[in-house]
Amino acid sequence: MISRLTIRRLVLISTITTLVSLGLMVMGIVFPRPILLVLAMSLGQLFGTLSLALYLLAIVLDLQGVGEHDAIAPHIGFEEGEGERERGSDAKG
Repeated sequence: MISRLTIRRLVLISTITTLVSLGLMVMGIVFPRPILLVLAMSLGQLFGTLSLALYLLAIVLDLQGVGEHDAIAPHIGFEEGEGERERGSDAKG
C-alpha cells in the first residue's frame, strides 16, 4: 500500500536527482573537456528525466487520493491525535 509518506519520499528523491542533474550539467560547462561534457550531458539528461518521471508519479498518486486515510502523524514524530488537539485549541482560543 502506498502512503502519503511514500509520495513525500518520491518528491524528495525527485528533488535530489534534479540537483544532481543540474550539477552535472554545470560541471560540463565549467570544465569543458569533450568526454566530461558528453558524460555530464548524458547523465544529466538521464537524472533530469528520472526526476521528472518521479515527480509526475507523485502528482498522479496524490491526485488519486492514495494514502488519504493513512495517518502520517506517527511517521513525523507526533502521536496519534496530537495534531487534532493543537488545531482544536487554536480554533477555540
